[in-house]
Amino acid sequence: MTDSYNFSYNSTLKNKIKALLIIINVLTKGETMNKLTKLLFSVISSVAIATSAFAGEFTVSGGVKATYTVLGNTGTTGTNAIGKGLGISNEFTLSASGELDNGMTWSYAQDIDGATVQDDASLAFGTDFGTFKICVSECGLSTKYAFDNSAYGIGSDNGYGGGAASGTTMQYGSNISSYNNVQYHAPADLLPLGMTFKAGMTPGGAGGSANASSHSVNGDVNGEMTQYAVTMAPIDGLTLAASYYDFGDMGNADGRQSAEGGSYSAKYSLGQFSVGYGETLHAPATRMGGATATAATQHYENDGYSIGFAVNDNLSISFTEENSIKKNKAKSVTGAVTRTDVEMEITTIDASYTMGGATIGISNSEMSNDSYTAGDDTTETIVAISLAF
Repeated sequence: MTDSYNFSYNSTLKNKIKALLIIINVLTKGETMNKLTKLLFSVISSVAIATSAFAGEFTVSGGVKATYTVLGNTGTTGTNAIGKGLGISNEFTLSASGELDNGMTWSYAQDIDGATVQDDASLAFGTDFGTFKICVSECGLSTKYAFDNSAYGIGSDNGYGGGAASGTTMQYGSNISSYNNVQYHAPADLLPLGMTFKAGMTPGGAGGSANASSHSVNGDVNGEMTQYAVTMAPIDGLTLAASYYDFGDMGNADGRQSAEGGSYSAKYSLGQFSVGYGETLHAPATRMGGATATAATQHYENDGYSIGFAVNDNLSISFTEENSIKKNKAKSVTGAVTRTDVEMEITTIDASYTMGGATIGISNSEMSNDSYTAGDDTTETIVAISLAF
């Protein structure tokens, strides 16, 4: 099997992402990464020659959540265990901010969660030309969930859906927050119609352990990653969002389909109601030249909609449905093509009630063809209480 399934050769995916690429090219004139590199060099140089800084501020914030979960599976493949469990999770964020004597502002954030593990760090510099960021396992630009109005959490990123091993739950593609990266955010009010523009890149290969607060060199696992995000608010209540990512060449390891994907969505709020719709296209990295008639994943086609209703200032309810089609293709020696597409669906009903600094949430998700396995269905119910401080 030697044919490639990259976006560049798939008209359906190419057409759906074309609008985002046009916006990016117009905004950047095709020179995003060169300009971003020069801007980053300038801001880092400015910081290096700054002789002093005004006194900064330091804050500690965070939260704790206790959950009771019931997970059931009605399939015959045994993909998921059936059981009940209790859990407590926490996350603390240490934040600091200040101003340099050249007028530039700065901010720093460091998360501490789980067993006092330090991760998700970011350092930002604010200038008249925009914001520049250095991020470690942080600063995601994906708009894949920009359509969501869930009262507790969207099914594919919550509970079992958000905690299972990669490749088993619904696939939405990559986010640059999984790697060490640098970013540029255009200044507010620079673009018309409430538009924002953000761009990020990894300084080398996007791979290896990104969860490091000190110097970390990542192996050339996926090639350099770039990601862009655009949002727009053309009228009151309406938000449009789009993002796109791709991975660079891999040299001798580049005889494959490289990872590429993007998302676009629209969300509209009117009074107590909010509704959103979004689509995501994701082509995973796939090595070519496999065994004859062995199926390879061309791409994933996702769509979803979400409806939210604020009953009052304290109580909110929502309904969200997500669909994902895994496009598989195999080619025999004689050239015969066999497709074994599988569609996975997640429907989630949420309710949340807030009182002071505490929120009680209830979420029920039903997963059809879980993990893209035909006939494997899963249900999950979560009862949670969250405390913010």
